Amino acid sequence: MLDINGLEVRYAKIHGGEGCQPDVLLSIEKLLGVKLPSDFVAIAKFYSGGLLGGISHHDVGIDGDATNIVRETFRLRQAVDLTPEFIVLAEPSESLVVLHICGEPAVIWCDSVDAMNISLMAYENPPNYWFSYASFFSHLLDQEELERGVAE
Repeated sequence: MLDINGLEVRYAKIHGGEGCQPDVLLSIEKLLGVKLPSDFVAIAKFYSGGLLGGISHHDVGIDGDATNIVRETFRLRQAVDLTPEFIVLAEPSESLVVLHICGEPAVIWCDSVDAMNISLMAYENPPNYWFSYASFFSHLLDQEELERGVAE
């Protein structure tokens, strides 16, 4: 398992701290009817969404004008019958990134044409995936550090 504290240090060097309050994370779980993975919760304490690794991630929150994981998850549950074990994290151009809370892979980044196939895990185009949210977040940090020229 990746060292979450190490990820936090790497993130703080680039963006500082922008985390969620524990009550917000509990509200997200209650609204979506899920239990968030422990590595997602740990990272959300210092990263609450926004631009990272070249893509804009939905806010890890429940309020405000910005798109957030609750609003977008509900939207896709209706639009493409996304099942409750998936949470929408980001919608980069022509693609979709979801957190799979009930198994592996934990994060799936697929083409938008496959959005309707996520619940079945049957894809026309092979998706990118990570076996934990922490490994996905580490990948994003790698990309961000490369873009900024601060890779270790």
